[in-house]
Amino acid sequence: MPPTPLVQCNPYKGMNSRCWLRLRFAAIDGSIHERDLVADTGCPCAVILGEADLFLLMRASAAAVNSNFGQLISGWLELSMPELGWNQQLVGYGSDSVQKAVQLDSPNFTGLVGLPLLRMAEYGGDNNSFWVCKALGIP
Repeated sequence: MPPTPLVQCNPYKGMNSRCWLRLRFAAIDGSIHERDLVADTGCPCAVILGEADLFLLMRASAAAVNSNFGQLISGWLELSMPELGWNQQLVGYGSDSVQKAVQLDSPNFTGLVGLPLLRMAEYGGDNNSFWVCKALGIP
């Protein structure tokens, strides 16, 4: 019988009851940093953090992009969540405007996790909480 998958299950949080995930990133010095990010399937970026967090966690720079929040700076981040099959580098973005927008719902939110990252897992929710777990077929 296969092992039971690990599931991150978070109760909705914020003034507008937002779904969210707690992600872990490894900085270049090896330190691990957790951030609470609003899950937004309409976001075309894997991760958008505040600019200070992006610079803290960035391993290498990447090309900036324009968005409805203005220009997003970008860089390579190390996502460190092997329990979800996410132990890899990805391009993340930084925007203080995005960070301020999500913090209107809860000061604990530090950015967004978008559809490109969510598609790498299984996710869903009910009336009380939002969950994510390792996608079937990912070793």
